[in-house]
Amino acid sequence: MMKNLLHKTLKKNQTPPPDTGGRITNETVAEHRERVLAGGRKFKYPLQYTKHRVLIISIIIVTLTTISFFGFGAWQLYGAQSTDKFMYSLTQFIPVPVAKVDGDWVRYSDYLMELRSSIHYLSTKEAVNFTSDDGRRQLDYQKRLALDKAVQNTYVARLAGQNNITVSDKEVDEFVKQQISSNRLGVNETVYRQVIRDYYDWSFDEYKSSIHNQLLRKKVMAKLDVDGRKRMEEVLQAVTSGGQDFAALAKAQSEDVISKAQGGDVGIVNIGTDDPNGIIKVAAGLQVGQVSQIIDGVDGFYLVKLMAKPDADNIQFSKIYISYKVLNQKLAELKKDGKLEELITVKQIATPTN
Repeated sequence: MMKNLLHKTLKKNQTPPPDTGGRITNETVAEHRERVLAGGRKFKYPLQYTKHRVLIISIIIVTLTTISFFGFGAWQLYGAQSTDKFMYSLTQFIPVPVAKVDGDWVRYSDYLMELRSSIHYLSTKEAVNFTSDDGRRQLDYQKRLALDKAVQNTYVARLAGQNNITVSDKEVDEFVKQQISSNRLGVNETVYRQVIRDYYDWSFDEYKSSIHNQLLRKKVMAKLDVDGRKRMEEVLQAVTSGGQDFAALAKAQSEDVISKAQGGDVGIVNIGTDDPNGIIKVAAGLQVGQVSQIIDGVDGFYLVKLMAKPDADNIQFSKIYISYKVLNQKLAELKKDGKLEELITVKQIATPTN
């Protein structure tokens, strides 16, 4: 009974909360804040879990897409060996390898640049059908040439670095200017660019890159092929000091299969003929009967003898040619030692008509 009386007394003495009519006051702000927060908590934790799940799913999708993209690209390059424009552009952006030579990767884009150019020329200028049996054989042959050239260019760059040999932009530009002045290509750069695009499907920068590789190879081979230069020096001495007949030496020593049978005589040639080795220009500057000094060509050493000058635009000369051999020898040694690895399968074909 006392307990009930005490409870009634305490309840009677309690002051009821003021009636605010639902308004927020200083006395009720804390209570209202807690009520609002409590209402929001039921949305907070599920949202956290949803964001976490979205993040995980996004990562999985991106990962699978990336793997699929690179997987498809790898199959296109190393399985199907695609040569289309997209794959070429991709290899220019992503430096994937096509081979490895003495520890240096050979860029797939370098291989495709050479191969695509050959395919374009043969299909547009010689109407080669690459879906025929002969066309497929021609394609295999061009693949072999393009891969060998890409490997050689990479190794030449390595040798150039080891021997402090360089080719400047000025040298490349001078070579291009010489080509532009050739009667075969026109007299201005616009025509020249059109010819390069039409015949080789190259941009001007791609063409200049090819010229750079060509000039660098010439410098490196001319310096490192000591045996070839010594052999040509002996031939030159036999002509100038020994009094031996140039034609007889050409038949005995020259490696040019076509001209050696005629004692090195190449016949009458227009001085504006395309001349990457520079032998026509040298021959045109000689006196009739005079023999040049050793010429470092793109593909080997040359000696030329001016035979006649029929008119101002044409000359007749003979030549002796000894090819550069040191590069092929070094690459053969690397292959024997297992230091030359090709990442795609390309057939070995001596000629496309075999």
